[in-house]
Amino acid sequence: EPSVEVDVGFEVVKGKRLLGGSGDAPDHAWMELLGSGMVNRRVIEFAGLDPYEWQGFAFGVGVDRLAMLKYGMDDLRAFFDGDIRWLQHYGFSPFDQPTLSAGVGARA
Repeated sequence: EPSVEVDVGFEVVKGKRLLGGSGDAPDHAWMELLGSGMVNRRVIEFAGLDPYEWQGFAFGVGVDRLAMLKYGMDDLRAFFDGDIRWLQHYGFSPFDQPTLSAGVGARA
């Protein structure tokens, strides 16, 4: 199926990923932030629809991947583990209320 994505370049410095630079340079790479594409006809069938009558287009934004670059994280799975040590390591609290002006660590 046809698809399109938006990637951002990052550099690896001392084992940490830093946003910016060309993904093609040494010690640099690309990370997909926005992905989209046509839904496979089998998915349409499994949804109980006729794929000759219906088509689908899927898209997503990798906001968690931007956070990975911001905080120099290597593994996306840590965001979803629910490990309190991870929250403490990065300075987050379960009571934080992110705002545009104060960022992630804003206290309620």
